[in-house]
This record gives sequence, structure tokens and C-alpha cells, in this order.
Amino acid sequence: MSRVALVTGGMGGLGEAVCIKLAALGFKVVTTYSPGNEKVKDWLQGMHNMGYGFKAYPCDVTDFDSARDCIEVVTKDVGPVDVLVNNAGVFEPGSVHNEPEGLLESQMASNLYSAYHVTRTVLPWMMEKRAGHIFNICSIASLHAYPNGGAYSISKFALHGFSKNLREELKPFGIKVTAVHPGAVMTD
Repeated sequence: MSRVALVTGGMGGLGEAVCIKLAALGFKVVTTYSPGNEKVKDWLQGMHNMGYGFKAYPCDVTDFDSARDCIEVVTKDVGPVDVLVNNAGVFEPGSVHNEPEGLLESQMASNLYSAYHVTRTVLPWMMEKRAGHIFNICSIASLHAYPNGGAYSISKFALHGFSKNLREELKPFGIKVTAVHPGAVMTD
């Protein structure tokens, strides 16, 4: 039985590359997509044409109930998640002194709360199995000053801290946690 890998925000750019790599490593690959995404069928067909049998599920990863419901469906359809890649997130440039009202909240929801919610939903299985691996896609902006980083850098720094804390919490359960800090990736 092959293991299941879930990649949030896996339908483009870095997330798509991660899905392809995990498939090459022998995982059953599942991704989430925003419920309003109209490109899902085309993306899945394109991946199928390249030989990938990815599955995709609608999920508002910024909402705990949506994340929980999605993971329940994934578990029933494909199996429990063995590897979680918290890739969903957005970058909106700006400086703290001139960012629009609400930008910090939206960046925290997309870049931190999403990882927190999805992680919480997969942990019971991983803890019971005493195995699993969680990858949080942080950013170089969480480690170094980033021009016009503002709320983005703050949210990714928080994700980095969440990763460090989670690593210590889950070590006794045999679950690995890795924070990945890519630089700017040129994507669509």
C-alpha cells in the first residue's frame, strides 16, 4: 500500500513541482484547492495527460472546519495522510507603514492559520501511527530582511516559529517537522 501525501495549494508553481516530485517518490498525491477555483478540471486533466493520477479536494484551508471536513473525505477516499506539505499561501507586497487595513490578518490566515488548521486535522492519525512528516513552506523572508515584506514576512516568520515548536512537540511521537525556506520562485 503506497503512502499518501497531501500538498495544500498544489495546483501551480512550487506546489505543483512538489506534487510531481512526491509522485516520483511513489506517493499517492492529493492536493487541496480553493472552493472557487475554476481551473481544477483542466489542471487535473493536464496532470493526468502527463501520467499523474493526482486527486484534488476543495478546502478553505484558512477555516478549521473546512480543513477537518476535507481531511475526513481524503482519509475515506485515499487513506490517512502520511506526509503533509503546507504549501498554501499568498504574497502581497507592502511595507508595514503603508499596507492596507486587514492585510496582516489575510496574510496570517493564508500563510499561518492554514498550516495550523490542516496540521491539527492530520495529527491524530500520525500520532497514533507514531510516524509522519510535515513540511511547512516558509520563506527566506522569514529568516532575513525582505524589502516590501511587511505582513508577508511577519506571517512567514510566525510559520517558521510554529514549525520549530511543532518539531519539539511531535518528536516523542516519531513525527518529523521540516521548515523549508525558499527564495523567490518565478511562477505564473
